[in-house]
Amino acid sequence: MSDDFKILGKNRFFEVLGGLNRENRGDNKVAMLSEIDMSSVERLRVTNTRLAGVKPSYTAFVAKAVSLALREQPHANRIAIEFPFWKRIVQLNDIHMTVAVERDQPDLEQAVYAGTIRHTDQLDLTTLTLELQALAQATPETSERWRKLKWIVEKLPCWLARWVLSVPRWSPALWIEHRGGAVMISSPAKYGVDIMVGAWPWPLGFSFGLVKQRPLAVDGEVVVRQTMMLTMSFDRRLMGGAPAARFFRAVCGHLENAERDMGAA
Repeated sequence: MSDDFKILGKNRFFEVLGGLNRENRGDNKVAMLSEIDMSSVERLRVTNTRLAGVKPSYTAFVAKAVSLALREQPHANRIAIEFPFWKRIVQLNDIHMTVAVERDQPDLEQAVYAGTIRHTDQLDLTTLTLELQALAQATPETSERWRKLKWIVEKLPCWLARWVLSVPRWSPALWIEHRGGAVMISSPAKYGVDIMVGAWPWPLGFSFGLVKQRPLAVDGEVVVRQTMMLTMSFDRRLMGGAPAARFFRAVCGHLENAERDMGAA
């Protein structure tokens, strides 16, 4: 054993989940970024807390904004099926959001699972927040998705576990069942990160950073507002830069006009 380094023991999450990351073809992904004025979101959070007794999470706002934009622009709600001799674009009819849920535990730093909330365009901010809280607090006993992933990673041979987890990308029905829809949302904001640009095995990836006071130009004057950095990665095979930019702008617009577009519940 060298004094300069230490080789750690085998880590099945490292070996298996790395297989999913291979689906992140960098030559297919492009990212966009905008700074969002969160003033309307903050006011709606206060209103919702007073009326419903639940303060909506920022992830709930992002999920709702993306859902509204997908309903308005369904061309973004698509996935790609790419067999060697059979390549198709699949239009999804329903809107589901998948959220990256970390399992931040000693010696298990690679562990993460994807929790899906279904029909998010039909859910209000209170319901979305409660669903997200349930995902964050999930255990193998309370979450079938986390329980199955943990069993696959820990019980199957690593090569077989990687294959099993990759199967949904070949079948629209299995994709919807196991990966949800076209969107993955992730955020390291609670750790104080300002900006994150992520690439996921989903056609659309939304990430956001810490909401805090920053200088912002408004009507020719510099003011201090609560803002958030929002990024979107998208699969360049499914839409070009112009339609992607219009879709991203719609998401940003729904956040900046949260009171008008999302209401309180």
